[in-house]
Amino acid sequence: MASFRKRGNSWQYRVHYVDRRTGDKKEAVASGFTTKTEAKHAAAEMERKIKRGFDPGSANQTLSDYLDWWFETYKKGTTTHGTENNIKKHIKMLTDRIGYMDLNEIARPTYQKFINEIAKDYAKSTTQRMNATISEAFKEAMDLDLMHKNPASRVNYPKIERTKIKKKFLEMEDYLILIQHAQEDWGMLYPHYLYITHLLVATGARIGEICALGLSDIDLDKKSLNIDKTLVREKDKYVVKPTTKTGESGERIIGLDDFTLDKLREWTRIRSEWVMKLRNRPEFLFINPLGELIKMPNYADMLRTLCRRHELMHVTPHMFRHTHETILWESGIADINYIGARLGDTDKSILLNTYGHMSKRSEQLSNEKVNKFMSTWLEKIK
Repeated sequence: MASFRKRGNSWQYRVHYVDRRTGDKKEAVASGFTTKTEAKHAAAEMERKIKRGFDPGSANQTLSDYLDWWFETYKKGTTTHGTENNIKKHIKMLTDRIGYMDLNEIARPTYQKFINEIAKDYAKSTTQRMNATISEAFKEAMDLDLMHKNPASRVNYPKIERTKIKKKFLEMEDYLILIQHAQEDWGMLYPHYLYITHLLVATGARIGEICALGLSDIDLDKKSLNIDKTLVREKDKYVVKPTTKTGESGERIIGLDDFTLDKLREWTRIRSEWVMKLRNRPEFLFINPLGELIKMPNYADMLRTLCRRHELMHVTPHMFRHTHETILWESGIADINYIGARLGDTDKSILLNTYGHMSKRSEQLSNEKVNKFMSTWLEKIK
């Protein structure tokens, strides 16, 4: 509710409101309007902003305070748990560096300098996603008259030459070394991690898909594995979603090789011995001795520790997916449709861009094929 009064030759309005964060009663006051009608229009605009969450007393707040308020007001609880976490990470990237500045002091040169700095530590795609989040927050600040311009609207992304490129996959020789250490370290106490590794490499499945597998998803007679769900974390809880990361296009039944089938038989025997000692009957294929499901971070942490202990290159669970694709190429499989169906990726451009790398062994085999062809061909023109 707004009230008005004339002060000398000008008009003043007072808008009474309740601070949503503290519950305190407050009022916004503005003077200097030449007519009562002008004061009414200004008061109506202020009431509109307050309804949208604007606090007139926070006009000089810091960047950090504003972004925290923006997230709580417009983002929290409105999207998925994963997206919320990404937004919080993007906010932290900015506020860790210039969050102390007043919001109305953030100009394009200051923001561009920030972009130049983080470009040294993050990939361009990460920087772009962060900027999109912050730009959205700045647009809201402009609507609330907290900023006059959006400093994130026109950003130049500097070209950074990165001397060290992280490998996305393991050469077969590197994998053999890793699996030997895994057998020694995990074989007796943590066999579930060892057999998860075997299945990741043999199928190219995502770690969330492997963790979500049930006993019924394996058909040892038909030599097949059914992948139609994935384990995800939502609001601090792990749940099984009845679909894969890429939806129905990613659901598949894939064939298993004899070596992997033997490993799965070994694992199911170990698992049965564990289950006999339990009161419950866990449904997941991979469990620990207590019958608990294996979560993605559990496996990733064990893998990281294994690599550090034996001074191996840092390996992530997803890298085994790339390694499996390397196995397909080196097996002589060139059918992109088959590879896509097996990996659960139907977008051929993604397959070629993401997995179309060439291992040292693949390069050697290809060179040998070209050399053999050229030698035979040149014999004809001698």
